Amino acid sequence: MGDSEFLSVSFQFEGTEHSSLIRKKRNTNHTEYSITVMNGELEKLLYGNHILKEKDGILQIDDIMPSDKQSQLKLAIAKELKKQLASPDHNREYVGANN
Repeated sequence: MGDSEFLSVSFQFEGTEHSSLIRKKRNTNHTEYSITVMNGELEKLLYGNHILKEKDGILQIDDIMPSDKQSQLKLAIAKELKKQLASPDHNREYVGANN
């Protein structure tokens, strides 16, 4: 398979700052981001829809319904992840790595 790295991503949701831990795993044709929210209620809300994929430099978000609370949560996290990945020094945000 590929290498795994972990990123810590903070995000705003419903007016409150939250944290997430995101596992970044490189596969042969894309990079997969697996989200774990550091809040039990929000983690349950995201359950089953916690994967983002990046292919050809584009972050892809599946199963989004704009009026859905789960989708709003996923978009809030994706927005901050995208900002972090675009930052020239995003490698400093890694919490650890498994090779």
